[in-house]
Amino acid sequence: MAAIGIADLTVSVPDGFYPVRLDEDIDSEVWATEVVARAESESESGAIDHEGALRDELFDLRIRLLAQLNPYLTAAVYIRREQFLSLGALMTFQVVEVEPEHDPAWFEREARAVASSEDAEGHTILFDTWQRPAPAGTIAGVHQVVEYLAPGVEDGWIEARTVFGVFPPGSHEMVHFTFTTADLATFGDMPAETEAIVASLAIELEA
Repeated sequence: MAAIGIADLTVSVPDGFYPVRLDEDIDSEVWATEVVARAESESESGAIDHEGALRDELFDLRIRLLAQLNPYLTAAVYIRREQFLSLGALMTFQVVEVEPEHDPAWFEREARAVASSEDAEGHTILFDTWQRPAPAGTIAGVHQVVEYLAPGVEDGWIEARTVFGVFPPGSHEMVHFTFTTADLATFGDMPAETEAIVASLAIELEA
């Protein structure tokens, strides 16, 4: 049987996520301002963007994503709405073509090889992989916590990420998800919470 591709997909994201408008002709500052205004209006705690810090961070984030020149990328940001608004996490996903021998086990091996490479940025202090069945196909998951140190600087920063590959049966394409956060208080259980979003994936295969 010939392999088939993914014709369409949908993902359900929880409250607090806002799409990054990468495919629209909109100024990044305008987009960032719109997201902040919406987050402020939806904040039950009355949280605001203190001194425009979130707006500036969103502006820079969209610029970096656009610089990837990836027309297939979809992204959303999670905004924390506690005492003040802050960027909680970035979610990206896209459809990726894979070879017949590329399966969930391959995805885990590749992730482990990248994390342990001498050329890897930062120092990995936690790494875990797993597989789980889901309605759209088998999920291969990766959870990694990385410590970064800038040259000549004693104090660094920590970034946590989860990466998922969803492999629909019989398809020559997979869906690749990445969640990243520099605020470790964003999630109570990052692997479980982000996997729940990935597990909501519904796909339509080509006829």
